[in-house]
Amino acid sequence: MSIYLLLVFFCSFLYGLSAVLCKIGLQHKRDTNLPAYSISTIVLFLIKNKIWLLGIVISMIANVTIIQIQSFIDVSVVYPILNFSYIFVLLLGVFFLNESLNTWQYYGVLTVVSGTLIILLIADTTTGTGTNSTRLLSISAISLCIIFGLVAFVHNRKIKQYEIFYAICTGISFGNVETYMKANTNLVNSEYGDFSVLSMNSLIQFINMWPFLILILFGIIGWVCMQITYSHGDVSVTVPMFAVIQSSITLGCGYFVFGEFFSSQKILGVAMIVSGVVILVVSALTRNPETETARDN
Repeated sequence: MSIYLLLVFFCSFLYGLSAVLCKIGLQHKRDTNLPAYSISTIVLFLIKNKIWLLGIVISMIANVTIIQIQSFIDVSVVYPILNFSYIFVLLLGVFFLNESLNTWQYYGVLTVVSGTLIILLIADTTTGTGTNSTRLLSISAISLCIIFGLVAFVHNRKIKQYEIFYAICTGISFGNVETYMKANTNLVNSEYGDFSVLSMNSLIQFINMWPFLILILFGIIGWVCMQITYSHGDVSVTVPMFAVIQSSITLGCGYFVFGEFFSSQKILGVAMIVSGVVILVVSALTRNPETETARDN
């Protein structure tokens, strides 16, 4: 098993811990409704929120680590493993947010765990052939149209369960962020022969590459949508939801944009992980709160 794969798995834990900390910080007051506040009020609220800031710092550490790792191996290997972060989210949510899991959610967890183990045992983790910029930009344009369309729909219709739509926007945004990180490191590697997050020259080259600006755009959109998502609803519903969207975009780009090879082992592992996350989303959305409350009592 590659040390890179183990580091990716550890980062999935950091992402899960970050999500729960952000959730705790944003729901410290149950009446928090970020879309109803002004930008200055939201910024002031976040700056003073130590628990939320800790979650952001942990997430940044994981992000830097993943940027380095995905410069060496396929995104179609890295990001399916990162889906395990949502298992950590569910478990931490149960212990620290008093959320509950139903039977089908446990089945989903088992399926994701099994798929992750299959991916962790992949021998050939570097199969990409380069970056198809035309396809990448086309996917990005479609993604932006969908995001702005969903946000406009929520505000025009005044949807009460707005976190569902913002979770979708989060997944689309971060799927593009992951893709552009790979595209950017590919360009640095091809033009300068090496990339390292510990090298100032590499970081300067990374920032100066054209995909970096689009990466920042999707990063800001995704970050804002994620905070709004965390401000309302259970993480056991919203986090697995944007996991499905995020993974679908990254995996699709791995094949269509980077030309990565999908062996039968990779396909099986990815299929199990995505299926498990879908089970988690559907079971969370269709569970009966009244029945579960009565059962707990």
